[in-house]
Amino acid sequence: MSNIDNILKENKLKKEPFKVPEGYFEDFQARLNAKIDQIEADKAEIAEEKASIPQSRGARMWTVLKPLLYVAASIIALYGITYVVVQPKINNEVEYQMAEAEEEYTEEEQMSDYEIYFTDYSDVESEEFYEYLSYIN
Repeated sequence: MSNIDNILKENKLKKEPFKVPEGYFEDFQARLNAKIDQIEADKAEIAEEKASIPQSRGARMWTVLKPLLYVAASIIALYGITYVVVQPKINNEVEYQMAEAEEEYTEEEQMSDYEIYFTDYSDVESEEFYEYLSYIN
């Protein structure tokens, strides 16, 4: 502990390594105000130059339409990406469902459709015949 105290005492006895230049704070306020005035004058000059540049009607319209075109392009890009990603999945699902439906439609059912055309229905009563046809379709 005494070693730390000795180090602190030695450092306090040394002269400060940094010091403020003579008269720095005497004219500080004036220099600060001068810089602020210069910045304000530069801003005003830039604003005057901007106002003096005539904008054509097309330039003004482009300034208004540019953000709208960006939004439209973003929406189209999102739609395109979604279409590319989602559409193949939908097509695969539809093909899969069609394949399942074809598997369910067996050859016996196909033959029964052909038998409808070649069967003699003259002895069947009309109500039974319509029920039979509605059941098949």
